[in-house]
Amino acid sequence: MSLSEFYSSLGESLDEVLDRLRMESRIMKYLRLFLEDPSFNELKEAFESKDAKTAFRAAHTLKGVAANLGLNKLSNTSSDLTEDLRPGVFTDKSQALLEKVEADYIAAVEGIKQLE
Repeated sequence: MSLSEFYSSLGESLDEVLDRLRMESRIMKYLRLFLEDPSFNELKEAFESKDAKTAFRAAHTLKGVAANLGLNKLSNTSSDLTEDLRPGVFTDKSQALLEKVEADYIAAVEGIKQLE
């Protein structure tokens, strides 16, 4: 899969990311590094241990990383979760928001793994 196909498959724009990072090789580098980013795993672990403050930090970090890479759906769902967790406690919406983040994260990771 090409970069253009990857971004299209997620409903995103390669051109937006190229404006920011300038070169496809740089985008590829950072997408591969994204696979090693611990934020999502930290988020899941924080939910399992019922640590809302750590979950907030992990969701906030994931939001920023995703935004920089043009993974806007993931950034937006992470942002929603970040705002939900901002008070430092889980709400009745937190789990459902995490599930949306997880779906967008998995879609991004699966696509990255298919890049040429």
